[in-house]
Amino acid sequence: MERRRITSAARRSYVSSGEMMVGGLAPGRRLGPGTRLSLARMPPPLPTRVDFSLAGALNAGFKETRASERAEMMELNDRFASYIEKVRFLEQQNKALAAELNQLRAKEPTKLADVYQAELRELRLRLDQLTANSARLEVERDNLAQDLATVRQKKQMKPPWPVWIWRGRLSRWRRRSGS
Repeated sequence: MERRRITSAARRSYVSSGEMMVGGLAPGRRLGPGTRLSLARMPPPLPTRVDFSLAGALNAGFKETRASERAEMMELNDRFASYIEKVRFLEQQNKALAAELNQLRAKEPTKLADVYQAELRELRLRLDQLTANSARLEVERDNLAQDLATVRQKKQMKPPWPVWIWRGRLSRWRRRSGS
């Protein structure tokens, strides 16, 4: 089992039985021991040496970036934790205020009912007073209208007796009626 070496420009992988498969070929095609390859179709060669001198600088930059990202994440985490704490506190306050509101709503109708009942009693009393006063005034008006009609009727009649007698009777009549 001998392995053959193709130029370093070709990508390759070794397979069993000593045959080689080149990266530029279609998958599943294998080159035999006597097959020639054209270098015109080959990709450019990969560098054989890697310069690790820049890796130290990149590594330091990466570490610095990582440290700053970590500090930023810690700060954001702290801010997020304080935000969550504030939200929980506000939720507790909302629950307390909702309970207080429900309690006040439960008490309010009884207080309002008492206030309205007192005001209603006061207004009914005032209505009764005004109704009684109105009835008294209507009776007085009717009596005065009747007196006026009587006076007009007597005025239209000529008195059979002298005026001084008429005045005396009018005085007695007034005393009797209470005016």
